[in-house]
Amino acid sequence: MQISVSDSIFQKIPHLKSNYIVCENMRFRESTRHELYDGLNELFSRLRGHKSLNDKKEIAEYQELLSELGLAHAHVSTSSMVKLIVEKKKDLILNHPIIDFYNYFSLHHLIPIGAYDLDRIQGDLVMRDSVTDDMFQKLGTDKKVNVEKSVVMADSKEVLCVDWVHKQSDNQKIRPNTKYVLFRIESLRDEVENAKILHEFIDFISKHFEFDACEFKTLDKDNTSIKLALSEEAIDRQDRFVDYTDVLSRGVSDVIVYDDLIGDLIDGKKLKIKHGVDPTKRSLTFGHAVNYEKLRQFQERGHEIQFLIGSFTAMFGDPTDKSESRNIRTREEVMDMAKNYIDQVTMILDKEKLKIFYNDAWYSNMPIEEFLRLLAKTTVARMLERDMFQKRMSDGREIGLHELIYPLLQGYDSVEMKSDLTVIGTDQTFNELQARPLQKEAGLNQQNIISMKMLLGTDGKLLMSQSQGNFIALDDSSKDKFGKLMSIPDSSIEMYANALSRYTRDELQAMFARLDSGENPRNIKMELAHHIVTNFDGEEAANQARIDFKEVFQNKGLPTDIPKFVATSSQTILEILQLSNLVSSGSEGRRMISQGAVKLHEGDKISDLGFTFDTGFTGVLQVGKRKFLNLTVE
Repeated sequence: MQISVSDSIFQKIPHLKSNYIVCENMRFRESTRHELYDGLNELFSRLRGHKSLNDKKEIAEYQELLSELGLAHAHVSTSSMVKLIVEKKKDLILNHPIIDFYNYFSLHHLIPIGAYDLDRIQGDLVMRDSVTDDMFQKLGTDKKVNVEKSVVMADSKEVLCVDWVHKQSDNQKIRPNTKYVLFRIESLRDEVENAKILHEFIDFISKHFEFDACEFKTLDKDNTSIKLALSEEAIDRQDRFVDYTDVLSRGVSDVIVYDDLIGDLIDGKKLKIKHGVDPTKRSLTFGHAVNYEKLRQFQERGHEIQFLIGSFTAMFGDPTDKSESRNIRTREEVMDMAKNYIDQVTMILDKEKLKIFYNDAWYSNMPIEEFLRLLAKTTVARMLERDMFQKRMSDGREIGLHELIYPLLQGYDSVEMKSDLTVIGTDQTFNELQARPLQKEAGLNQQNIISMKMLLGTDGKLLMSQSQGNFIALDDSSKDKFGKLMSIPDSSIEMYANALSRYTRDELQAMFARLDSGENPRNIKMELAHHIVTNFDGEEAANQARIDFKEVFQNKGLPTDIPKFVATSSQTILEILQLSNLVSSGSEGRRMISQGAVKLHEGDKISDLGFTFDTGFTGVLQVGKRKFLNLTVE
């Protein structure tokens, strides 16, 4: 890693010595805890014993230097800390050994020190005057702001520190799980005194910490650039940070708890990642696929994916977003619904690496005493916090006791599966949060949660739902997937690309730039549809689906592979639609007929549910824009 200071800085402060120390895999020596913290308390008492610190030479020198840098509005970190300790009587003890250690050293020598999480530094570092497009993330915030005129420390992506060594970025701050650290000591001492302070700093680190490697170098007006050697593990950690930062942002609504999860991922831990689904319909949709695409990213990085089929919980069903209680199902009905789920999910996930669970394995044989103990771990008031239950009560609708316990059962699944992480839609966050206290009580690590943004349906208005009819099913034919993707409104292109494509971040930005430039969205939608269908069904199927789409919608022709069906003159149009699989259910068939979506190709619409064909009829029946049937009536 290369670190440099611009010539303009040394022109203003030629006597500056800018020191950098890299420590890898720091582990606190617990045996020195009392010595470190007793020393801190003694230092605070000593500082408070001074009548005034404003005339301290070391502090005055740094404040004058800020003026020379054009930063008279700023403060040196040491003077800010001393003010808090002396004037406001605060004990600056954070009980984080790395932070408390370097604060002690900084206050003891009245010299400003910065510390940065090495994992989160991208590329080389430079201390320089700020430029107009510099962005900085203030401590305790998640927003980046433009940097006003300042002296900054920046890596290849963002500003780590502004106002010289005063304000640090939230992104590179030292966290509870930080182990790889870059320290920065800004010294105005002469060469001999500076070397003495550096060696004292290294001795102090060695006294309180174990580490795998430690290297330090100094920048001055005669040596404006240095290179610090990083181990392969340190470089790998930085690469993992960049990689997983993208994974944890793309299509993601929220991560609970972000720092814990990214820390585990940077450490290279292989996680058990849960996703559960209750079989209430025969098909999984692209709304589910948003989660499976995220799971695929983790699976390809070596993590274990736990796919849970709610064979027990689906019998009474998740009450989320339901205004009324669901009907109770039998296990046989549930398993019949679920029989094709694995085939569908393995369009995206590697079946050989997928670990499959059924939660009736632990619930069906759970003794009633154990079940009651589980129920005792939460309260009715806690369950009623859910907004949907609040709405039901305000509407005077009933809430079944079985619905109240559903979130607890979903959470307990994670105890049985020993899950480290779960990937869900935002609507499942409340349920999955129930797992964390249950796991903690069981002596397990508490799972983190990735909640994915929910996908709008093909209408671009409502969330994708089979009951709304605005869905694309994973088991749809390739041409139906392609056609439905082409039907989404232009406003949904970015959402579908972020959620379902496997484009790189740069490829996505290039696509969105084409949209912004005014290119016909149909061209981009065609590319996206081909890309997504290729991912799910293979390139050959996607190519044929594109050919069929162009033939039907651009050339006003018919597909080349229209299925054939022989009906009898006694069968109604609704029966024919169901028997030929043009619709998935009677309710969908009735809806399509009532919406005027059923007709003879280039002929009249059929609006009568009881309509029948005469014997000897042959023709093409069309449902919607994409479904066709060669019908013969005998």
